[in-house]
Amino acid sequence: MRSSRQGIHDLIVFVAVLATGIVLICLGVAPESLATVAIALSGLYASWRGGRPGPRP
Repeated sequence: MRSSRQGIHDLIVFVAVLATGIVLICLGVAPESLATVAIALSGLYASWRGGRPGPRP
């Protein structure tokens, strides 16, 4: 049950980041700025994810 909940949270975060990127593209944000935002969001996601163990290979 815990891994299912974790998967749902990961999906929600992924969709939120994807939607943010789409909105920024639609608003006409420069590609350089969008790249900076994408790197910052990926860093935030990595730090959020860092506290929990990932799936085992």
